[in-house]
Amino acid sequence: MFQWIGLGLAIAIVLIPIVRWFWLLFDKPSKRALEILKQQEEDAEEARVWAGIEAQVEIETTLKREFEMKQKEKQERSGKSLDEETSANLWNKLGIDAPIKPVEREEAPPVELEKQPVISTDSPSEPDWELVEKMSRLDVPLEGVPEAPDLEELSGDISESE
Repeated sequence: MFQWIGLGLAIAIVLIPIVRWFWLLFDKPSKRALEILKQQEEDAEEARVWAGIEAQVEIETTLKREFEMKQKEKQERSGKSLDEETSANLWNKLGIDAPIKPVEREEAPPVELEKQPVISTDSPSEPDWELVEKMSRLDVPLEGVPEAPDLEELSGDISESE
């Protein structure tokens, strides 16, 4: 009997690694199965992205709807005016006997511009002597203004140092 147990143990020791090797070799998903799994993962990711986008759009439309409702309420409240009796009662509660009358707007007459041709007294061929005079005085330094450095001298110093 111990011989049969020993024989079974020896066969198991030999066959277990062989079976495991076959198992690892042939228990892989096929290319088609891998493609299907990859497609399912991509579809799930795309569904999550679209769900996020739809949620954002829903939030924006809700906010827009709320804003429009607030604007409509504000417009309805601002459009209502009080009748004279209620207005007089409110003014009396404020301590004013006679309500203040609104100021009437006076519209100014429209301004009309007359188009007059611009007549130049100077002919274009004649130089502007005032401008020429001012430009001729530019070479004389003004009092209180420091003199600018000579750029040619500075560029000469830089080229010498190189």
